[in-house]
Amino acid sequence: LGGEPMEPENQAGLLPFLKELKKRFPEKTIWLYTGYRWEEISALPLMQYIDVLVDGKFIADLKDTKLHWKGSFNQRIIDVQKSLQSSSLYLYHAE
Repeated sequence: LGGEPMEPENQAGLLPFLKELKKRFPEKTIWLYTGYRWEEISALPLMQYIDVLVDGKFIADLKDTKLHWKGSFNQRIIDVQKSLQSSSLYLYHAE
């Protein structure tokens, strides 16, 4: 996509793409990186196709190259499906 995937104009193209991707490759894990917070986007229809969400804006002052899968400490790595099923926020832990 380029830019912010959760901008409304990008969501219109992203939703059908995600549906088709999950249909063709259900075993694939889909990650989405966004500057938006979970609390702002969790109810959007396309979230049902996302497995892992890295949320929050990248903040250069909080950057740490030793972090896994995120760029700055303020960002969270969220298990989307577990969070949607339970209505609670679950952080992602690699198995």
